[in-house]
Amino acid sequence: MSGFGRGQAQRDGYAVQVDLRSLNHRYLEVRIRGLGELPGLAQRCEERLRETFSRGTLEASVRWEAWGAGEPRRLEVEPARRLKQGLEQLGAELGIEEQVGFSHLIQLGAFPEQPPEEEALWPPLEAALEEAIGQLLRSRESEGEKLRQALGREVDRLRGFLEKAREEAPQALRAAEARLRERLASLQVPVDAERLEQELALWAERSDVTEELDRLAAHVSRLEELLSSAGAVGRELEFLGQEIGREAATLAAKARSVPLGQLALQIRLAAERIREQARNVE
Repeated sequence: MSGFGRGQAQRDGYAVQVDLRSLNHRYLEVRIRGLGELPGLAQRCEERLRETFSRGTLEASVRWEAWGAGEPRRLEVEPARRLKQGLEQLGAELGIEEQVGFSHLIQLGAFPEQPPEEEALWPPLEAALEEAIGQLLRSRESEGEKLRQALGREVDRLRGFLEKAREEAPQALRAAEARLRERLASLQVPVDAERLEQELALWAERSDVTEELDRLAAHVSRLEELLSSAGAVGRELEFLGQEIGREAATLAAKARSVPLGQLALQIRLAAERIREQARNVE
């Protein structure tokens, strides 16, 4: 599910902000930005996110600044001196009279930012991360409730389709058998009555859709259970949508009437909608 969370913390001389974004994805993918020079902290953040979430693309953007602890920049005197001499020499050759100052040296990286000690930055970073996770979870819970309601409506539709299919299936089979008997009678050819009954019984057995309807009903019941349960259910919901689609395809192939075939199509369309929505579920 998609969502956003932001956390901020100030502690031990550091101010930290974490922006946490979540996008839909079948699997879990975590990206940490802003901690390229602090790989240990990036790993801690990723581990914490993987403990909390099981699906989705998560992107955590970290910004920090020192406001009293240590030195924000490292003073590299010798490199700065060489850089100043090089700029003065270049200015003389090009006829540029501007005096080289600290602003030029800073812009060209003579005084790089001093990365903090990881253990010193971790407490405020952890606090900001936890706040961002909490906000993101609340955001996803709100979207999850909307998805639950949408999936619940699909379950209600499936229940209605299955009820109609159970009523239609035996009627369609009897009507199809009656049409076969009429066609045989119209041909006016001698037929072994006992053999005819055997063949019709085999045909009726192959055309029976009771098992398909029973399996569909079981899948729908499991859907209802998942929608009322807590925890990560997205993958199983997606799997059930796939299985309902397969059973609907079999039902359509065995349908002996137009209404039953149309019901099978409606069931299959509902299964596709469930699979699509399930991709957004944790």
